[in-house]
Amino acid sequence: MSVTFLGIGNMGAALVTAFLKHNSKNVTVWNRTSARPEVRKVTEAGAIYQPTLEAALASDIIVICVLDYDTIYRILEPIKLSSTALSSKTVINLTNGTPKQAQEMQAWIKARGAGCYFDGAVMVTPQLVGTEHSFLIYSGETEDAYNENVLEKFKSLGLSLYTGQDIKSAATDDLAALSTMYGMFAGAFAGISLIRKQVGEDGKVSPSVNRVVVPLMKALVPYLSLIAETVDKQDWDNNLGNPLGMQVAGVKNILQAYKEDGVSGNALEGFLKVMQKTVDSKGGDVGAPAISLYHDE
Repeated sequence: MSVTFLGIGNMGAALVTAFLKHNSKNVTVWNRTSARPEVRKVTEAGAIYQPTLEAALASDIIVICVLDYDTIYRILEPIKLSSTALSSKTVINLTNGTPKQAQEMQAWIKARGAGCYFDGAVMVTPQLVGTEHSFLIYSGETEDAYNENVLEKFKSLGLSLYTGQDIKSAATDDLAALSTMYGMFAGAFAGISLIRKQVGEDGKVSPSVNRVVVPLMKALVPYLSLIAETVDKQDWDNNLGNPLGMQVAGVKNILQAYKEDGVSGNALEGFLKVMQKTVDSKGGDVGAPAISLYHDE
C-alpha cells in the first residue's frame, strides 16, 4: 500500500506524523508550498516529498486535508476527465466542508476514475491526532469498502467511525458537533466578559469558570443525549423537568445582566427568539427539544 497526503498544514502534518509511527514506508506528501516548516517536519520523520502533483498522485490511496473545497478544486484542476491520475484509486477527503460540497466532490472525483471516495472529518485538534482522544468520521461507499480501505489502514490516526453510505453524513455530523462547540464558546465568551465586569481589571475569571461553569458543562453533556432521544420520539410535551417557559425567563435574565454591564448579548438573542417562538406555539410547559421544530423557520 502506498499513500499520499495532499496538504501539509497543521492538521495535515499531524495526520502524516501519526500515520508514520506505524507505517514508515511508501508515504508521500505534497504541498503547494514546499518551504513550510510542517513539510520539513514530516520529511524528517520519513515521508517522501514529491514536488509535482503528477508524481504525488501515483500512490494507491490519496488523503486530502486542505483549507476548503475550493482549494481542492484548484489543486486538482489539471486532472481532466480523460486523465488516468485517479484511476481506480481510493480518495479520502478530510477537508472541512458542507454536506452539499461533499456530494459534489464525490461526483467530481468519481468522474475522474477514482474507485472509492470517502468524505470525512478529524474530530480533534492537530495536537490530539494519534492520541487516545483522537477520532475521525467517514462516510461514503459501503461499510465493506470502508473496512477494506480505511478502518485498519488508518487506525493509527485515531478511533474510526463510519457514519454511513450517504456521502453527506460525515460532513453533517461534523458540522453539528462543531455548531454545538461554537455555540458553547459563544456563550462562554459572553459569560467570561460578564465575570470580568464583576471582578474588575485586577480580578481573575478562571476561579469562577473552573469552580462553577466547567462543572455545569460536564453535568449537562448527558442532557444532549436526552434531548436527541426526545426529538426522535417526538415527545414534545416531555420537558425533562425544565419547562421551556422557565428557561425563557432565565435567558431574559442573562440578557438583562449583559445590558446592565455593557456585555454584548448577540450570542443569545437569536436563540431567545426561537425559544420564545416555541413557547408561543406550544405553551410554556413544553420541553426544550421542541425548539428543533422551529429552528429552521
